[in-house]
Amino acid sequence: MRSALLIAWREYKQYIFSRGFLIFLIMFPLSVTFVGATVGYLENAKPARDYVIFDKTGAYADAIEDEINWRHRRSVLAAWDAYVSGVVDQSVLDAEKIPAPFAPAATSRARIRAFENAGLDAAEAAIAPFRKADAPLFTPPRARFHRLDLPPDVASAADVAQAADLLRPYLLGQKPTPGAGKALFAAILIPEGFSTEKDAPAAQFWSRNLTDRALASAVSSALNSALRREKIEKLGVSADALDEISGIEAPLTDYRPDRADGEAELSVKDRIETTLPAAMTYMLLVVIFGVGNLLLTNTIEERSNKIVEVLLSSVTADQLMIGKLIGIAAVGLTMPTIFIVSGVVAALGGGGGAWAGDALSALFGSHLLFVYLFYFVCAYVIYAMIFLAIGAMSNSLQDAQSFMGPLMLVVFLPLPFMLMVYQNPNGVIAQILTWIPIYTPYAVMMRAASDPPLWQIVCATALMIAFAIVLVRAMGRIFRNAILDAQPARAKDLPRLLFSGKR
Repeated sequence: MRSALLIAWREYKQYIFSRGFLIFLIMFPLSVTFVGATVGYLENAKPARDYVIFDKTGAYADAIEDEINWRHRRSVLAAWDAYVSGVVDQSVLDAEKIPAPFAPAATSRARIRAFENAGLDAAEAAIAPFRKADAPLFTPPRARFHRLDLPPDVASAADVAQAADLLRPYLLGQKPTPGAGKALFAAILIPEGFSTEKDAPAAQFWSRNLTDRALASAVSSALNSALRREKIEKLGVSADALDEISGIEAPLTDYRPDRADGEAELSVKDRIETTLPAAMTYMLLVVIFGVGNLLLTNTIEERSNKIVEVLLSSVTADQLMIGKLIGIAAVGLTMPTIFIVSGVVAALGGGGGAWAGDALSALFGSHLLFVYLFYFVCAYVIYAMIFLAIGAMSNSLQDAQSFMGPLMLVVFLPLPFMLMVYQNPNGVIAQILTWIPIYTPYAVMMRAASDPPLWQIVCATALMIAFAIVLVRAMGRIFRNAILDAQPARAKDLPRLLFSGKR
């Protein structure tokens, strides 16, 4: 065992103390920060997208503009809530020291109006005594869309068809739009006779951008509301009463039935604990294949450079194999350990915000960390042995491709179904994946926070362990029989490598 541990230490040092790994540890958090800051900057720096409305009825243009403005006002309040949660200690929020409507709460229409009536200066003054010393002032998000007046030639169009023809050059950027000097983002055309009647003509949304549907969604919502308002007013309900009715929002609180009274209401920690297994599952997948590729390339390099012959003159093939497995597994655990420790330090120092403390509490205050470590080891053993056997049969990465293609297809096959497992952790798909040994670690991780039937987890895990034992013996035999072969193995050589005697 001492020889295997020496091999493991050699493998571990080779990667952990390399410049590439140290650069990765420095660059990864910096890259995440840079990407987040860049995305935020580009989002704020993005100019407002211009649109025009040709409303032949004269009844819906203002409703559309009001809806778009309302969505922007709602986004400002949501940004304010996120800002306050980040620059004010959680204890202040729990003590309710910040008055309404400035304290984070549900984004209702009444609260939006109250926030706007008070103004940003009043909002800043309300949190000033509690804001962290180094916190910046609040910068509201910019409006995403801006309505322009119709070009004169379009405004005089006789109908929607003529307006569409006249608007094409503006939408295609062939003519500058008055007031903007650039191509229009979109045009909304509402024909005469637009209504809920069966044969009434439909409104039209014109835009070259087929991916950003935010404006189209706002237009649809505005027209729906306007048509409903017309219908309700015909039934004798006044506009003021309709506004009051539409502003009603039912209070709804989430509870868990498996908790005692007084503890059943869901907290931020509970929500993090629900989503944490999904994040840990994808981290598990990334780490497993990251270290698996290290194992593959390292084995190929040692085999092609004849280093493995020198190693096997001092240790047995089994000791070399076990040492590689332990060393690379330690590398795989080092990366998430460093990130977790960094998160703990940030949370203790108050730099991670309240959510960081809740996330760490959910991680260390539940069984999730133990589940992650156990299934990391199981998944690592299964996949690492396959990578190790492929590396032992190959003299180059090109040789390994013939084996890696089918393997990757099998490994990534369940990824499209992982969202279904997350949304329905005790459904048919989740249960099927749980009983397939190579997918058991990922399926169980996804289901960990949803209290799956214990007998399923125990039996599926036992099946996975039995499969892993058989796989280790089979892949270990291939490793021993192929590691010293001068020529790379082919698929037809697998029976000989698998069933021939030990070297």
